[in-house]
Amino acid sequence: MIFRGSASLVLLILATGAFADVLPVTTGNALDYQVSIIRSSTDGVRIAVFERLDGSVFGDLWLTRSTDGGTSWSAPAPIIATTANERHPALIQTGASSYSLFYLKGTSATTSYRLWRATSSDGEHFTEQAMIDLGWASGGEVNPHVVRHANGTLTMSYQRLSGGVYVAESSDAGISWDQLKTPINAIGQLPRITFRESDGLYLASYQTGSTALQMFIKTSTDVHDWSAPAQDFAISGNNHDSLPVVMPDGAFVVFWIRESGGQFDIAARRSLDGLVWAPTISVTATPSENDVEPHPLIGTSPGVVELYWGRESPVGSSDYDIVRDPAVIVLDSLFIGSFDP
Repeated sequence: MIFRGSASLVLLILATGAFADVLPVTTGNALDYQVSIIRSSTDGVRIAVFERLDGSVFGDLWLTRSTDGGTSWSAPAPIIATTANERHPALIQTGASSYSLFYLKGTSATTSYRLWRATSSDGEHFTEQAMIDLGWASGGEVNPHVVRHANGTLTMSYQRLSGGVYVAESSDAGISWDQLKTPINAIGQLPRITFRESDGLYLASYQTGSTALQMFIKTSTDVHDWSAPAQDFAISGNNHDSLPVVMPDGAFVVFWIRESGGQFDIAARRSLDGLVWAPTISVTATPSENDVEPHPLIGTSPGVVELYWGRESPVGSSDYDIVRDPAVIVLDSLFIGSFDP
């Protein structure tokens, strides 16, 4: 099917989510939340690590895999599960048979939370290694997000519960990290970062507020200098859970969730330079369900991603499952009129 010249049809798809095909990754009554998904460069297997939470919102980390492109998934199994609270996975592949998982771990005392690392040689069985030393004398590091550069460098964004969002880098596959405690912003929560190889541009997104949250963006070509002013990104209403990515054509896309009528749906915006952003794309519109924590899997298309997220159905049930849409369109007006399959 060719959409060349059919701007109105493409806009209709973007606005309504037509042709969406939301499929389950996990099922059952457990509270499955906050997925991190990769496609192994070794064998193409999709590997999803997610939180499974109890009634006190204490979590363990569980894993499921798909060897058939996401059509079917293995029975979820716990991979990091102790009496501590283990949440917010950030999964990456660092080599042909080398995977690293970063996450927060601690007890109910918020100052005890630290970031930890586990490793795997097969992308299925993980062994906890050690707490990550980021240079802080006391605990309180949470919400890691990690990206890998082409040269193997890892960049991690994270939050301090005492305030602020920060970034650190590792040149040894995550064993050690710089201890410069570089702030992205003095105020903020849930930072996520991405890096564009073509020009060395970093883009970080984060939220601020307590009840109604606002989303902001910062860019930098120096990972240790975020002094440029923040950009307003989604400051009207209640906005959470952002995650930026770089598309195959070099464009940035930021996914996040926004409240509508007491529940959350997923949205996205696209930018070529990290400064000027296309209009918002509504990815989901489900009044009877909560859609949270979107995590895209990037393929070869400049305008389509495979998207994973947590879905509560029905709203208020606390029954969250991980779901996926294999083809979410993230085109902006630059592509309307020239989109071929």
